[in-house]
Amino acid sequence: MVEEIIKRIKERSPLGKERLAAFVGGYLSGAIGKEDATRILRAVCDFGLSDADAVSLTEVMLESGDRLSFKPRKYLYADKHSTGGVADSTTLVIAPIVAAAGVPFLKMSGRKLGHTGGTIDKLECFSGFRTELSVKEAEAVVDKTGAAIIAQSKDLVPADKALYKLRDETDTVKSLPLIASSVVSKKLASGADVLVLDVKTGAGAFMDTLEEGKKLAQLMVRILHDSGRQAAALLSDMNSPLGEGIGGVMEVIDAIEVLEGKESRLRDLSVAIAGLLIARAKKVSEKEGQKEAFSLLKTGKALAKLKEIVAAQGGSLDLFSKETRTSVTSSVAGTVSAPRSGFVEKIDCVSLGNLAREFENAGGFGMTVPVKIGSPVAKGDVIVRLFGETKAPDDMLSALSDCFTLSPTPIASLPLVYEIVT
Repeated sequence: MVEEIIKRIKERSPLGKERLAAFVGGYLSGAIGKEDATRILRAVCDFGLSDADAVSLTEVMLESGDRLSFKPRKYLYADKHSTGGVADSTTLVIAPIVAAAGVPFLKMSGRKLGHTGGTIDKLECFSGFRTELSVKEAEAVVDKTGAAIIAQSKDLVPADKALYKLRDETDTVKSLPLIASSVVSKKLASGADVLVLDVKTGAGAFMDTLEEGKKLAQLMVRILHDSGRQAAALLSDMNSPLGEGIGGVMEVIDAIEVLEGKESRLRDLSVAIAGLLIARAKKVSEKEGQKEAFSLLKTGKALAKLKEIVAAQGGSLDLFSKETRTSVTSSVAGTVSAPRSGFVEKIDCVSLGNLAREFENAGGFGMTVPVKIGSPVAKGDVIVRLFGETKAPDDMLSALSDCFTLSPTPIASLPLVYEIVT
């Protein structure tokens, strides 16, 4: 069966739901081992799947486990998803904005995948934060605060959880149908009715080009619409890190500072997504949704709401203290400076994300990157600052320096949002 599936993928022949179910079920049961499953995933990465097979794979994943349903509320449940990027802590900004607007927000999130950070890893930076909640416990948090963010249950789309882990281990992450089936199966199972997808495109995204990103967005939105959900997708730029902080605690600090009023691309994208969710859940115009989202951010109501959410899930509020955050940001473990004056032309976001993950795994807190594509720099300006209790090794600093290409002439900055797919 494995050889037949691989042969059909290479020939770009239809697989059909029955063969896809045999593959997924075989891997879950152990009848298909990791090596053969990886060969199938690699074939999909190299040759793709038809849209019909991508839809069938989504259905197979969805049918592998439970589907959640929640008690009715005044507004429909909202959720968002990002296809993965560097310095992306939008959930920590969006969840409290949407909840403060009175729209219930219940999100199931994952851990790190490839060069990207995971929302669950970030939330666990709040000491004691509980992500393993039952549906009943999650609903109680929504009752109390308006939002809950939890880890994927082992009974919810177990096929995705197993394949997600294997893809991360075997470098088979970057595939349009695999990403679409993973994202949409989780979203369909998690019970939300209003969804906004943030599809990243660019050097630091799984979709390199705008064309690839648009195909992924259209496929996911179509599957969600066909399943009765209200959905939209933003195509956003990932040629530069979204925020300044990279690495769990640094990304949490970045999100808190946005909620405190810091202006940044992270803020602008978070407000755009939150506004779309509010507009669809409340059945108002996108302009009204954006206005309410921005107001809740500016008045501090969203910041207060995040504190409520963290406390309700057992998390410590220490990181909301500027004194605690200063103790982190004062522990500089190394810096990378611009070797000459110029303008930032390219940023290798994939390498940057991988190096940040490596530094975290070695015990570091993370890093900040204050520059984006088009940023002017003078010789000696700090372009990366690392934080941790142990000095970063010289070879890591050198590798980080190699992530940046400077131009002697001005470089145009890139749009934050290219298009909204509905």
